[in-house]
Order: sequence, then structure tokens, then C-alpha cells
Amino acid sequence: MDKNANHLFVTEMESAGQNLQFTVDEKSLLLDLKVLIKEYYAATFSENGNSLLLKFTNGQTFLLSVNEVK
Repeated sequence: MDKNANHLFVTEMESAGQNLQFTVDEKSLLLDLKVLIKEYYAATFSENGNSLLLKFTNGQTFLLSVNEVK
């Protein structure tokens, strides 16, 4: 998954102040979730569109998908 040029990380958002208005797309949200999950779990991560596949060494596999609800 390529980093979108418009993607803002939390530290950038905090320094931008309260006047910042933005929208989050599905891929950016999935990227942020991947970064957060990697902090807490040791797993193999595979990306496929708007989905993230997590494979743990104990054989468990999870598929996380992100879709905007309008």
C-alpha cells in the first residue's frame, strides 16, 4: 500500500491546530490500523485492497477490512 501524499499522521494533525478539516479514505485508515496493530502483535501482515490479512505463528488468521459507510 503506497502512502498517500495527503495522508496525515497524528503528530502532523496535532501540530496543524483545530482549523484542519480532512477526510480519511479507506486505505489510509487501514495503514494506520496496521501501524497500531504492529505495536501490539507479532504477525505477518499482507495487504489486499481495503483488507489486511494477519497471520499469527499459532496458525490463527484474521482478515480485517475497511469500508466507509455513508
